[in-house]
Amino acid sequence: MINCRKSPLQENQRAVTSTEIMQAGLKAFHGRFIHILCVCFITAVMITGCEQALNNSEQASLHDIHAELTPTTINIGEPARLEVRAYHGAEERALIPNPGRGREIVVRRREDHTKEIDEELSATVSAFQLTSFRIGSHEISSEEVRFIDAGAEKEITRPFPEIFLEVESSVDEEDSEYRDIHPALSWPQAITRRTAILTAAAILVITASIIIIRFLKKPRSILQTDPPVPPDEAAIRALRRLMSRNWIEHGNVEPFYVELSAIVRRYIEERFDMRAAEQTTEEFIREASASHILDTEHRKLVQDFLAQADLVKFARHRPSPEDMKSAYKSAERLILETRAGREELSS
Repeated sequence: MINCRKSPLQENQRAVTSTEIMQAGLKAFHGRFIHILCVCFITAVMITGCEQALNNSEQASLHDIHAELTPTTINIGEPARLEVRAYHGAEERALIPNPGRGREIVVRRREDHTKEIDEELSATVSAFQLTSFRIGSHEISSEEVRFIDAGAEKEITRPFPEIFLEVESSVDEEDSEYRDIHPALSWPQAITRRTAILTAAAILVITASIIIIRFLKKPRSILQTDPPVPPDEAAIRALRRLMSRNWIEHGNVEPFYVELSAIVRRYIEERFDMRAAEQTTEEFIREASASHILDTEHRKLVQDFLAQADLVKFARHRPSPEDMKSAYKSAERLILETRAGREELSS
């Protein structure tokens, strides 16, 4: 039989080999761990540095003004962006002037906002979109930035940052040389006097022919003219139209009495040939009622009607629907009883 048992020397070599492997593994793990720690440390330092840089970028003193123009050189009509930051206290506000100035500095758009830097410091930011239509070097603004506290009791001014916009021509130097003008165009031959007279005569003949033809198509004669509407009939029609508006039912008191007074005035003017354009409707009706063109009963109707109209117009009186209907009946009775060709009723 073959003896497969290992010798003590072989077992010792095996143990030594396992130990070396474990030590090598520990060394590799330790090196990798150190590498990870170094990477984490470097990353933390970089993040902290970036945050500090960002914080340093916002570091500013009270009432400082920062301005940034990009780009500083443009061609005519091209846009440029101006950002102005005014740092002020939390209880203050900053007024940044508008840099617009004729054709030198043209402001196309402006945006304003305020952001808080810390508990005691804020910044008002104004962003402008600028352009220019004049070649040269133009200062953005020579005005001042104003800082006003909440109570408007104190005001501090600071000069606008000195910043310039360079404007260049969009035409190349090769194309900037003067060119000769185009040759003169031939002007149409002048119209002779005879041609002008004939043209004017033709226009007059055509115009007169059109007018005559239209006139002949619509002949005018006394027989075809409608007879004038009698004053009483016109007044009665106006009263019917007034009632059709339903102002009594809707409570439109003032326009009802204004229209009713106008109807009575027109009737008296046309019926008795009385004209007084400089008088108001109430003055005219009152004078007519005081004259002898109306009998006693009709004068009484007009005076009662005027009294109610005066209350509505001057005393803001609101009569009942029955009173409004009564005024309407009085006006209707006055027209019917005083119309031409009818005998007056005995009082």
